[in-house]
Amino acid sequence: MDGYPAHYVSHNLPLVILFGLGSTDPKPRDNIEEQYPLLQEKGIYISSDLPSVTGSAGQELLDCFHSFDAKDAAWNNRPGKAKMGAMGFTYRNVGRAFTLPPHKAKPPSAFPSPTTEDGGLRRASLTPILHSPLSPLSSDSPLYPDGIMSSFWFSKHQWLLPSALVSFFNFSVDPNSSILQDNKLKTEINALRTSITSSSYKIRLIVVLVCEDSGTDPNPIERVANIRRATSMDSKYLFYVPSRLSIIETQAFVGTILASIQPSCLEYYRDLSKHARRKRNRTTVPLPTVPPIYGTSQTLSSQGWTVRYETKLGFFAEFRQEMDAASRNYETAYESLLDRDVFESIASWSPRFDETRLLADVLAIRILRCLLWTGQTTSAVQSWSNHRALIQDLVNRKGKGSGTYGWEAWEARWSAIMAELIDKVDVPIFHVPDQTIPSETALSEVPDIYAIPEKAFSSDERLPPWDLLHHEGYWLRRSAQKTKARRKLALSMPKGDRSSPGQSPASQIASKSHLYDTYLCPEPHEEYGLPGHTSFDHGALLIDTFRKAAGQFSQRHQNRAATRMEFEMAREYMRAGRWEEAMDLIKPLWQNLSWRKEGWWKLVEEISWAVRACARHLGDGEVLVAVEWELLSNSLTPRSSWQYDILKCLDGLDIEEKPIATIPCDSTAPSLSAVFTFKATEVRVGEPMQAQLTIHSHLHPDSAAIRLSEIALMLEGGIPGLVIADDSSQRAPLDITKGSTFLYHITFDEASKEPGTASPPPSMFDTTKPLSGSADLIFFPGIDKVFFFTIVPRHAGEVVACRVCLGIREEQFDLNIIVPLRDHISRTNWWLQGQTGLLREKLDLEHPCSIVVRPKPPKIQIAFPGLRKAYYTDETVEIKVEVTNEEREDTDVGLSVQLISNAQNVPMIHWTSPSYPESSNNTAIDSVPSGTITPEHSLGRLQSSATRSKALMFQASSETAEYTLELKAHYHLVSDPHTSIVKAETKELIFMRPFDSNFEFKPHVHPDPWPNYFQLHDVDYGRIVSKSTGIIQEWSVTAKFTSFALEPLLIQAMYLIVREIRHDISCQVVTSDDASQTAITLDPTGSIDRDFRFIIQDAALEDRRPSTLRFELEVLWKLRSESAKAITTFMPLPHLTVPLGEPRVLASVQKQTILSPLVHVLYTLENPSMHLLTFQLSMDSSEDFAFSGPKIVRVQLLPLTRHTVRYSLLPARSSTWIRPNLKVVDIGFGKTLQVSAAGSSKSDKLGLAIWIDAE
Repeated sequence: MDGYPAHYVSHNLPLVILFGLGSTDPKPRDNIEEQYPLLQEKGIYISSDLPSVTGSAGQELLDCFHSFDAKDAAWNNRPGKAKMGAMGFTYRNVGRAFTLPPHKAKPPSAFPSPTTEDGGLRRASLTPILHSPLSPLSSDSPLYPDGIMSSFWFSKHQWLLPSALVSFFNFSVDPNSSILQDNKLKTEINALRTSITSSSYKIRLIVVLVCEDSGTDPNPIERVANIRRATSMDSKYLFYVPSRLSIIETQAFVGTILASIQPSCLEYYRDLSKHARRKRNRTTVPLPTVPPIYGTSQTLSSQGWTVRYETKLGFFAEFRQEMDAASRNYETAYESLLDRDVFESIASWSPRFDETRLLADVLAIRILRCLLWTGQTTSAVQSWSNHRALIQDLVNRKGKGSGTYGWEAWEARWSAIMAELIDKVDVPIFHVPDQTIPSETALSEVPDIYAIPEKAFSSDERLPPWDLLHHEGYWLRRSAQKTKARRKLALSMPKGDRSSPGQSPASQIASKSHLYDTYLCPEPHEEYGLPGHTSFDHGALLIDTFRKAAGQFSQRHQNRAATRMEFEMAREYMRAGRWEEAMDLIKPLWQNLSWRKEGWWKLVEEISWAVRACARHLGDGEVLVAVEWELLSNSLTPRSSWQYDILKCLDGLDIEEKPIATIPCDSTAPSLSAVFTFKATEVRVGEPMQAQLTIHSHLHPDSAAIRLSEIALMLEGGIPGLVIADDSSQRAPLDITKGSTFLYHITFDEASKEPGTASPPPSMFDTTKPLSGSADLIFFPGIDKVFFFTIVPRHAGEVVACRVCLGIREEQFDLNIIVPLRDHISRTNWWLQGQTGLLREKLDLEHPCSIVVRPKPPKIQIAFPGLRKAYYTDETVEIKVEVTNEEREDTDVGLSVQLISNAQNVPMIHWTSPSYPESSNNTAIDSVPSGTITPEHSLGRLQSSATRSKALMFQASSETAEYTLELKAHYHLVSDPHTSIVKAETKELIFMRPFDSNFEFKPHVHPDPWPNYFQLHDVDYGRIVSKSTGIIQEWSVTAKFTSFALEPLLIQAMYLIVREIRHDISCQVVTSDDASQTAITLDPTGSIDRDFRFIIQDAALEDRRPSTLRFELEVLWKLRSESAKAITTFMPLPHLTVPLGEPRVLASVQKQTILSPLVHVLYTLENPSMHLLTFQLSMDSSEDFAFSGPKIVRVQLLPLTRHTVRYSLLPARSSTWIRPNLKVVDIGFGKTLQVSAAGSSKSDKLGLAIWIDAE
């Protein structure tokens, strides 16, 4: 909105005066006060003698108020950082002196004489009617007598007349002078209230008492209340600020002040609206202070007053943010202004014409802002278009017409205003997310480029696209287009019209005033001055506009439009002779131009010639060679007078270093193109594969021929790169015609670099040495050259032709053109040499640039004789491998083995001879992670039909696992060492446990007596005896083995081993079954039992801690074969926890004899504790047996003693289990003891069980 007075178009915010805050130096007068001093004359002067609030507290308050200044906030009703809620304020710091503008202008200096011409007396002089200094009725007003509005009136309310005045005073904490200071505050506050009241302005006064930084007042509330009562201040508008507030507390305090004055500010502007509305409703036009008496001047018409008051109403409604009401008032004012009684009645030569036109623009701008504020986007665009059409019609009828540079300047400004309004209003639909925030929403969201119509428009209504609101870039681009039209019209002005007024006669100046519209734009001599005179810089304006438009298009991913804007900006740099800036901007555009993919060759041609001009002026040989290559393409329009010869592109340039340019073909227009195809889709290793590379010339018909130094082809998949060098001995005839095709058969050899010859870029051949061939590489316009060759693949896989490098090596420069090969052509040509010429055959290949190389079928056979279905843990495994050569020739064979498993550790593998497994020549291979191939083991030369054996040996782990054994034979024929062939065999190896076992621990009654707690023993104190003296317990463990093997196993021996003992006890394995040391055969699914006994003893009687023991069973076994080796397997047993300090009950059985059927059950009660325990025993009756013994009995056991209770049972039946149920209760602790089975009895969940044999 440059060109318009700032306050004329700026957003209205309630003005708050900061009185007595910060520096006491008087603030310099604003421009409005200098331009129109009448606003200060006879004004109301407000001042105070008390010092301003300074120091850290005052500065923090001032900074907080400025942080809430909404003058730079978005023009919308959404809460923002600088707003208090949805409403904002603007602030002015005036120190301790401020002048309010006067209500009335000063009276005129002279009146008519009181006597008439004939000597009579006139009526007594009347008191003049005074009006506002800015009213059209005041003789000193710039609007007198028929002006409508002035920007000074807008400035008055935006900068001079506040809605609230916040006065700051220091609050003393000195108890000696506090009363005196409070009285001064009361006097100043009352004087300030009186000054504001006498001004007749309804300005809200707010008083802020700021405590001094030196201390705190112990009783500030009473003093503040006393000041409030003495000054009749409302408690809502008198604030006290304690000292040493934090930044957050200060901001909260300022927010409280602003929240309290917001309702009063709204009421202030509401009263101003009521006052303006009353004036508007008057039926008569007020009389001026002095009637106009000169010329044809007349007072403002009633329609003009309507425009004035409606503008005021809309202006005050904007302060209240009632944008709907403001829009209606502005529209009424706008319609009345363009009425024939107002604007039409003003002569075009009158200064009032431009003033009224300026007011019409301002009203239109404010209408647009109100519509955008309320979300009426389509209505805003239509209002913008209507104003443009109305002004154009008015200018054509009454002004200088719309064919002048002045009109185009206004058009450019009018479009830029729309862009600026959209930016300042921050239309939500055009909001651009912050790309610096690492969130998925910010990165994936693309802003809209236009806004959909509001609800006021029916969904069935078809609106033209130019009635929809587009983003800022659209309007900025339109502004730039109008600026270019403005420059074009300015450049077409005659030389005589461009002379300054001092150099032209008066008649010529008068004629120019009727030809050129200078509304808001320079005069003709300033717009486009004569040589040696300054002129308006259209280029700078265009560059700035294009830069802003490009940024808007880029943010919305409209890359083509953004590229166009940047290109136009580069052209302006070139026009101004700023070649380096133009090159910095246009070079990246040219290199990454998307217009080539769309085929917009006209635009490509423009930017290419522009790049060439920049490169030529800057002497950039590399860019110049690259762009000359693109200009050779027949896709671009040829220039009739241009000589297309790339060898002469550097003529006339002084370049020190030889340029070396490398350009990708997809980033330039094609001058030469390449097509590659294989003849077939797949071949086998060692078989030749045929391929053709076709180079087509797209040069201009009048272009000079191009000689390529070499063509490099990059292949992936184990094939070395191919280089075709130029060979002059194979030159084609010079009388060729357009459309001719030549076929060359290429034979490749290993490349040998000759001195002085250049090579393709190193990135083309990173690892392999290329193969070289030769052919004629001169290309005339419109010809094709086909290069046929065969390649023998040596490795299996997929071979892909990636790209071609066309190299030109000349004395002046080197040029590399990288051509990517397309692999999605459905039908390609295959050229054949016929009797009458070349024939073309169509190939239907899905991927012509790729071919699959299948492995050569291996004829090496791998066998695993003697491989078992399953192997067992802890076994030393030997796997025999036999390799048989069924090739017709001798081969060189190497073996590699791989064990694949989910297990963490892979066994260590040994290669050995199967007949000598312990040979010292075994090759050990270190343990490798699962899935890793072991190093190759060479078998050497293997003759045809010969067989060679090897063996793999490794130690199986103790855990079950499944392995996949993968054995690969890598070999090649002795006659063809370059072709590698692989034969692979896989076998599944299952490792399982040979057997499993269940273990059962059982306590027994140790026959030895317990130590006597009341007997003294002789102790030899001369030496220390390391011997266990605690209680002895006897236990047994029964192991039941079940075979899981698929074949019989020979169990040679079993041993019980104590692995770990916790706490200080001793354990000794004393007995075991004789069968444990005897070899026994365990058939598949068979089972055997083995018993082991051990004795444990505590180290001391005083140790009552429970002990834990861990055992393992060592089993020595092997397979039932003579060559099988013994295998040792360790089987862990469950942990045994022995509570040595707890009482227990053991039940042992003495079976009946032939003479007596009685069964004697001995219940042994043990008390290993240090307490006297009393047990109550009760035997339950049963129908299965009769018993002899106490039914109920109490037994008392001294510490470290045991007692046996005997029962005789007579069973009712034989060959059955009986269950005597003896309940043992510890009376002292109330605990029921469980009876544990000892000896041949057993116990389960139901209790003790005894087997009765058959009679």
